Amino acid sequence: MIFRKVALERLSSPEQLDQLMQVTNPQGWLALTGLCGLLVASLLWGVYGRIPTEVTGEGILLRHGGVSNVVSNGAGQVEEVLVAVGGVVQKGQVVARLRQDLLQRQIDDSLAKLSDLRAEQQAMKRSADEQKRLRQRDLAQQKSNLNGTIDTLENDIRLLEARRGAEKKLLDDGLITHQTYLDTEQKLNTDRDQLASKKLELNGLTLKDLEAQHQLDQELETRSNSINDLEQQIREDRAKLAENRVVISQYSGRVLELLAARGAVVSPGTPLLSVEVLSEELMAVLFVPAAEGKRIHAGLPARISPTTVKREEYGYILGQVQWTSDFPTSALAMTRLIGNEALVTKLMKEGPPIQIEVALDRDAATPTGYRWSSSRGPNLKISSGTLATGSVIVREQRPVSLVIPTVREKLGV
Repeated sequence: MIFRKVALERLSSPEQLDQLMQVTNPQGWLALTGLCGLLVASLLWGVYGRIPTEVTGEGILLRHGGVSNVVSNGAGQVEEVLVAVGGVVQKGQVVARLRQDLLQRQIDDSLAKLSDLRAEQQAMKRSADEQKRLRQRDLAQQKSNLNGTIDTLENDIRLLEARRGAEKKLLDDGLITHQTYLDTEQKLNTDRDQLASKKLELNGLTLKDLEAQHQLDQELETRSNSINDLEQQIREDRAKLAENRVVISQYSGRVLELLAARGAVVSPGTPLLSVEVLSEELMAVLFVPAAEGKRIHAGLPARISPTTVKREEYGYILGQVQWTSDFPTSALAMTRLIGNEALVTKLMKEGPPIQIEVALDRDAATPTGYRWSSSRGPNLKISSGTLATGSVIVREQRPVSLVIPTVREKLGV
């Protein structure tokens, strides 16, 4: 017997024909409802949800302003370093002194030359004064002689004119020969020519005196200009000496490293120390592969995870991309920013990266002062120089947009 006798009797009993047959129990309906809800939620997420596309990179947390080098303005030997690692310097503070032997010798040589020029100028002035005195004496004597000659010629001319008048009457009366009259006329003309010549010579004496004085004045002016030029050069060299003798910090910050020790010879532009520019706020500097970095632009959301914090427990610091470099960053630029060549070598293992600066969102209610993704963050201070990893969300897509192309490809549409 396949079926039991009791079961057959129950089925054949007319008293149970009006009872409903139970297809499923409440637990089955509950599971079915949950499954339908899950299906609806999946469909809604596929249409309205978002899947982020991220670009990741490594970097470091720095204060705004980053790390900058204090450099020497001139060449020389480091005589004294006035700061220590960890110390705080202010903008405009003298942080080191340099020996400027070459520039000092140049100034000393210029001062010696200036002294010689001034002595030569004084001697030239004395000589010019003596020449002027002698020239004035000679000029007065020459003028006196010329004036005497002129007076004599003028008297002779007056007498010859009177004589010529008298001889003209005697010639008309036939008392003298015509030759006698011509001799007097010739003598008169000769004296007149001599008088004109002496007057010109008298006027020329004043002109010669002016020319001689002008020549002396030019020589004195040339020497005076040479002295003025040398004095100006000495002033400029002294100003340069005062500027180059001390190294002044262009930043306010904390000294991270001394890059030149006492006795080192430096040239203009040589870094002497690295300074972390002081700021209350931190920023994240990330370095991402160049191929991915060009997809990043200012304004995109970013998530920063300091290496000192467990990401699984506290999540990420939220932030926003503030700036990206147009070209891959060089090792030298990275070293100037970070101040650690070993770290730069590590960050450049895949080639020159794109530099990204991320502004971190502030939140005064958290212990760190920054906003975290899934908690209030750790109860510790996040300091500058902390290594970090980060990701930038460059794109968000609906899940259905990822499925449709696959379906079309499978269907050959």
